Amino acid sequence: MTSETWRVGVLFSTSGITAAVECTQRNATLLAIEQINSQGGVCGRLIEPIDYNPESDPKKYREYAERLCDQDKVSVIFGCYMSSSRKAALPVIEARGALLFYPTLYEGYEYSQHCIYTGTAPNQNSVQLVTYVNQKYGNRIVMIGSNYVYPYESNRVIADLFSQAGGRVLDERYLSLNAKADEYKAVVDRIAQLNPDAIYSTVVGDGIALFYQAYRDAGLNPETMPIISLSTSEAEIAQMPAGTAQGHITAAPYFEGLDTPKSHEFMAAYHARFGSGARLTACAEAAFFQVHLYAIGLERAGTDHFPFLLPHLHNAEFDAPQGRVKIDNTNNHTHLWSRVGKVNSEGLFDVVFEPGVRVAPDPYMLEHYLDGRDTHAVRLTREDTR
Repeated sequence: MTSETWRVGVLFSTSGITAAVECTQRNATLLAIEQINSQGGVCGRLIEPIDYNPESDPKKYREYAERLCDQDKVSVIFGCYMSSSRKAALPVIEARGALLFYPTLYEGYEYSQHCIYTGTAPNQNSVQLVTYVNQKYGNRIVMIGSNYVYPYESNRVIADLFSQAGGRVLDERYLSLNAKADEYKAVVDRIAQLNPDAIYSTVVGDGIALFYQAYRDAGLNPETMPIISLSTSEAEIAQMPAGTAQGHITAAPYFEGLDTPKSHEFMAAYHARFGSGARLTACAEAAFFQVHLYAIGLERAGTDHFPFLLPHLHNAEFDAPQGRVKIDNTNNHTHLWSRVGKVNSEGLFDVVFEPGVRVAPDPYMLEHYLDGRDTHAVRLTREDTR
């Protein structure tokens, strides 16, 4: 063992509007680093996290990315949640010849050689969500989102998918990231008048709890008009009064309580480290497994220098809590397992739709289709979890 370390950046917010979910990502990142270090690190060197709090502010993600690369001399950064934060930090990382691991679902339609995308692309969550909702609830939808890049782009994809299924968008509204309770109430009042089959929400951060509370206060029924959202996780549900989110729907590769051996190991380690009440999310699971994928590539390359590390990350695989995952060598995205979940009375998700196949990433939606009848209407790779 040498005293020299592998220095990595950790860039998740512990304060600000998206802190609830980003804290789960930070925790899972540190847990994975601790696990690897407890086994001797990589190539005889421990991983040393350099940790900053960007406070949910895109400008600070950029500033800290500069500090990590220029002053702290890191070559790899684990971080970012909102697409606005990724888009702020990534040009800095690209210019410095570094590498970002990004563990968050996002809108797709992006490729950077300097980014490993371990969250879901639209063909790995949006297609499955629309398929399930179209079959179970209907295809007339209203859209509400936070006013930044991800909601606009995600709504465009979802609208197209529902259109392919014969549906239509009745209304589309955007609120500021700092919108207040009365603004959400006004939107919910409008939704009640339109009476859609489902409400697609791309609200993020603290606004999620306000929106779900406004829905509940209006007496709307999730059994006939659910909120369907890719941005609502166990972390945000934990911020709500008990039962507020019950009956609502999301799609993700991982949910807390998923019944796989690796998931049970992950939950036990996470709760032992951060407390039995600490929530797990799909974004946390991606943050966890991407550190292990980094370690696999690093072990193979023997260096964290970007030009030598990247080829050894391509096609790297790891037995993650969701199932065996793999980095695609053509687009730097990750092969993941798609699931649809429904919130139960405990604020956790019950899996209601699980194709049982690993979905290859198609971030530009080049090969997908959806006709509302075929639940496997997406390019899939059938592989066991090994």
